[in-house]
Amino acid sequence: MLISIFAMLLYLVGVLLITPMLLKVQSGEQAQRPNKTLFFLTALAAVVLHSVSLSPLLVNIVQGHNFTLMEFGSLVSVVVALLATLAILLKVKTLWFLLPIVYCFAIINIALAQFAPSHMVQHLTQNLGLLVHIFLALFAYAVCFMAMLYSIQLTWVDYNLKNKKTAFSPIIPPLMTVERHFFRVMLSGELLLTLTLISGAIYLADFFAAQNIQKAIFSSLAWAVFGLLLIGHWKLHWRGKRMIIYTISGMILLSIAYFGSRAMLDIRIG
Repeated sequence: MLISIFAMLLYLVGVLLITPMLLKVQSGEQAQRPNKTLFFLTALAAVVLHSVSLSPLLVNIVQGHNFTLMEFGSLVSVVVALLATLAILLKVKTLWFLLPIVYCFAIINIALAQFAPSHMVQHLTQNLGLLVHIFLALFAYAVCFMAMLYSIQLTWVDYNLKNKKTAFSPIIPPLMTVERHFFRVMLSGELLLTLTLISGAIYLADFFAAQNIQKAIFSSLAWAVFGLLLIGHWKLHWRGKRMIIYTISGMILLSIAYFGSRAMLDIRIG
């Protein structure tokens, strides 16, 4: 528990290091990036401690023990935080505005996993194919979640630039760059979700059984919505509000499939 508390504190420090910069940009003032060395050391330490706090969960998965819904959410959040932090470290400038959301998401999930009562959602046996399916599902959700954050950022930047509410600053990414990154992340999420559905159909004998059909349907609907969005952008050049509506709608469907389906709570593998 102590490790989890330190991880939350470090995430919070990371948020505090970059929030003043973002507030200055929003108010129209010129702003500089925070101390990069301090920020990256803090962020990476938070991700490492978060991962260490989840090590018993990873061991339990391998050994075939139960894990909770909150623990799964915490696992998703650490993957998102790691991907976002590494992207910034690799100088992907479009993610600065998303980091406070990503880190706050991680803080909330750590707190829920550690302190909130939760329901046992799945029993795993030592099954390599099933573990592949679970980790594909984890990465698919994490990448699609990042795509949703990108779509929100794209809408925010577009609105502020059109209304001249944001000063020009080196931390504000070009609108077309954000859009290009968004669709690359969205395509990656769609490919991972495709592999997730295929692996589920192969390795879960009752994936389409009556007790699990709700999970399969909502996952497939999310896949279809994301696919329609990508095709619409590619063929019809969809942008703006339509893009964010499709992205958030797809994430709602995927979240229902992962977390809201009663069938998922009752599934047993063995």
